[in-house]
Formats: sequence, structure tokens, C-alpha cells
Amino acid sequence: MTFSSILTLMDGSQAAVQRARIAAALAARFDARLTGVFPRPPLPLSAWDEPVYWGLPPVVPPAVPPEILAAHERRTDAQGEAARLAFEAAAADAGCRSDWRVLASDMGEGVVELTRRTDLTVLPPGRLPTIGPAGVAAADLALGGGGPALILPDRVADPAPGRRVVVAWNGGREAARAVRDAWPFLSTAEAVRVVVVAPGAAEGPDSLLQRWFEDHGCNAEVVVVREADAGAGDAVRRQAEALKADLIVMGLYGHSRLRETVLGGVSHGLLRDPPVALFVSH
Repeated sequence: MTFSSILTLMDGSQAAVQRARIAAALAARFDARLTGVFPRPPLPLSAWDEPVYWGLPPVVPPAVPPEILAAHERRTDAQGEAARLAFEAAAADAGCRSDWRVLASDMGEGVVELTRRTDLTVLPPGRLPTIGPAGVAAADLALGGGGPALILPDRVADPAPGRRVVVAWNGGREAARAVRDAWPFLSTAEAVRVVVVAPGAAEGPDSLLQRWFEDHGCNAEVVVVREADAGAGDAVRRQAEALKADLIVMGLYGHSRLRETVLGGVSHGLLRDPPVALFVSH
């Protein structure tokens, strides 16, 4: 099991340059094709003289002077060119196959269509300001894409995440899906700790869970943590810190309509402030 295609979003920021380097290193590790995507940012809300109505296609009102539109296009062109050069440099340094795409401004649907045609999407945390007038949350794209996403904090401690991995496990469908999607990382990791948060009745060792990892060549350590639901996210953080993990694998609990995200407590807390890279799947 491996990733054959990886996609990363570029926005001209220094954090995006670091994401491109990590995505390129992963593409080289898995012999995957890397695609860089630059979503052209829409005209900022501050330039609009009329209100924006969600759900309607982005239409530039006639009240915006042509010189403002022209200046915005020039800035966007320069930003896109800088993003392309940074992406191509990262791919060349890693020696991976790559291609480059530019998307017209939209509400996120165009990016989602691309994520549905790739094996792994590399995203920043929080909102992506270059998509839609008010930005789109990374969780929206991860939930809407139907596949796994690697969410990288702006400051990533490890340039090659996946050596020491914590898996958040509660026995649910989303957790199982995340583990299945993460086997390319898990089966090559140096250390894997499966954190079972048990808020209710005591749970004994899960021999089938242990054997599942062993069947994939992964000698995982299963740790049962007694926590209330509200403390599950903190329990995962503590275990990641204790293991000196560089990656957390978890199911993404929630649903999205692109602009209206509902997330479970653990998902929301870790996505809001990820301590290390997050591998999420829904």
C-alpha cells in the first residue's frame, strides 16, 4: 500500500514553501507524483461596495473600479508566479515527478474536485484565505475530499513526518478508516503508539487491534487511557509529547457543506492547534 499521487496547496506564503518541501519529500519517499495547486484569491471583501451573499457564484459588482481589479490581478499573478517557482524548486530538490495547476477563484469546489482525484492532500491548518471571499477551512476540504489529508502546522518540527506516530483510536468507523488510509506511514514508522481513550467502563487489551497492526508489519504499542470525552484530545496530545511523535493519525469526525463545518470535540481541538502533523481521514 502506498500513495501514488500527492497534492499540496500553494499560496505564496513562507509556510506554503515549507509544506511544498515536505510534500515533495513524501512524494520522493513513496515514488508519487506531486501536484501543486495555486487557487487564485478572489478580490478581498474590503474592495466590495455591495454585500456578498453566500451560496451565490462570485460576481464582481460594477461598483468596483477597473483599476482596482487590474491591481488585484497583477498582485495575484505575481503571487502565483512566486508560488510556482517555490513549488518547482522543492520538487526539483526532492527529485520527484511533479506538475502545476492554477485554479480560478471559486468557493472551494474546484479544490475539492482535485482532492477527490488524488491519494493524499497536504494542507495548512485553519482557514485558507485564498479560497472564497472569507476563506475555507482546511477541515472543509478534508471532509469534502473523501480521502486522507495531511495537515501541517505552520511551524513543522520534523521535515519528514511519519517516523514516530500516535494513533487516536476509539473503535469507530472514522478511526478505522484513518488507520487503513495511513498504512503507508504506519508500516514504515520507527515507533507507533495506539492510544485507546476509554471514558466509561474499563477496557482490557484489544488483541485483535494489536494483531491488525502486526499483520501489517507494525509492532505497535497499545495504550489505554482513562479519560472523559472532553479530555480525549488532551490525552492524545500528552501521548504524542511522551513519544516525541511527529505525526498523529485520527479519524475526522464531522460533516461539511463547504462553509458550514460541524466537527467532533477531539477533531476540532486538534485541528485548531495541531501539536505536530495530523493525518486525518473521514
